[in-house]
Amino acid sequence: MNNLFSGSGDLLLRFILLAGDDATSRGLAAAGIIAAVKKQQPGAEMHRYSAEDAPFDDFCERVITPSLLSPLRVFVIPDVHLLDDKELGQLAGLFGYDAADALVVMETEKLKGGKKSKDAALSKKYAAWLSSFEERAEKTPERFRIETFPRPPDYKMAEWVEAQAPHLFGRRITKNDAEHLVDLVGADTAVLYSELQKIDLFLEPKAAISRDVIDNVAGATRQATNFELAQALGEKNMARGLEIIESIYNGSVYLPPYVGAIFRHFWALFRVYQFTKANPAALRKYKGGGRQPQNDAALEIGVGAGILSESQASRLFPVMIKPRMIEQALSFGPDEYKRIFSLLAEFDTGIKTGRYDDSKAGFQVFCYRIAKGDLQ
Repeated sequence: MNNLFSGSGDLLLRFILLAGDDATSRGLAAAGIIAAVKKQQPGAEMHRYSAEDAPFDDFCERVITPSLLSPLRVFVIPDVHLLDDKELGQLAGLFGYDAADALVVMETEKLKGGKKSKDAALSKKYAAWLSSFEERAEKTPERFRIETFPRPPDYKMAEWVEAQAPHLFGRRITKNDAEHLVDLVGADTAVLYSELQKIDLFLEPKAAISRDVIDNVAGATRQATNFELAQALGEKNMARGLEIIESIYNGSVYLPPYVGAIFRHFWALFRVYQFTKANPAALRKYKGGGRQPQNDAALEIGVGAGILSESQASRLFPVMIKPRMIEQALSFGPDEYKRIFSLLAEFDTGIKTGRYDDSKAGFQVFCYRIAKGDLQ
C-alpha cells in the first residue's frame, strides 16, 4: 500500500475506506495495509471493532486517545454500512481529529454508484456519510482515501485472475490460461484465490502459471465446486448433483457460497429465458441450424442477457455453448423460476439463522426441489 508514510516514517494517512463486493480483494488489501504498518512499526497495536466487545462510542474514544505504549495504532471497522445513524455520526466526528499515531481502516460492501437503483439500497444516513467521506478524500487525499473493489461480472473473471496473479503472487498467467482456470474451478474470487495459492506453492519462484500446472494442481486436488453443482441442477441432472454433494461433504461444509452460486446460475438462466421470450427471432436463429448462425445467435442472447459482452466471442463456447445455457434456461418456466428464487431465499436465511438443517440429507432434498422446480 503506497503513501501510508512520509519519507521520515511519519504516518500520513488517517482514514481509508475499502469498499466493494469483491470481498477477497478487499480483504487482501486490508491485510496488505496491516502488513505495511507492521513492517514500518513492528510494535504497532491492532484493534478491530466488534459490537460484542465494546460500545462504538468507546471504540471511537480509543481512536482519539494517544497511546503511551505503542508508536502506532490501527483501528479496523468492518461493515461500516451496518452502523446505525448514531454510530455513523460518531464515526464522522472522528474526521475532525488529527491523531498522529492512529490509522482507521473501514470496510464495506456497499459503495454508492451512479444508478438510482444502487443508491436506493443505501440508508439515507449512510449515503450522506459516504458522500461526506468522498468529499474529504477529494480535498485532502493525503489523509482520507477510498479504494474500491467491485466484484467483476463472471465474464470478466479471467481478467481478474490475469491482473491478480502478478500482483498477489508475482507470477504471469496468459489470458487463455486464466480463462481455463475459471472454467475449471468457477468464477468465485475466493475459490480462485485459493487455487492460485495452491499453484503458487507448487511452482518454483517466479515461474509462470501454465495450463499444465493448472490441470495438475487445481484439477487434481480440488473439491467439486459450487458452480458444478449449480450446473448440474440447471441441467436437472440429480445423479450428478448427488455425486457433487457427496464430494462437498467429504470435507468441512459451509453452505451459503453454494446457495449463492446456485442463485447466480439460475438468475443467469432467468435472464436468458426473459431475453429469448422478448426476442423470439434470436431463438429461432439459434435453433435454425448451422454452426455460425447458431454462434451468432448465442452471442446475441448472451450479450442481451448480460452474461457476455460483445467483444467476448472467444468466451462463447465455455460460457454459453458447452454448458447449454439456452437449453437449460428454456427447460424452466416462469412459475418454476419464481418458486426456485423463493426457495433459495428461504433456504439461505434458514441455514444462516439455524432454522434449517445443513446436513447432507437436508441439502440433498433442497437441491432436488431446485432441480424439479418444486411445483409438485
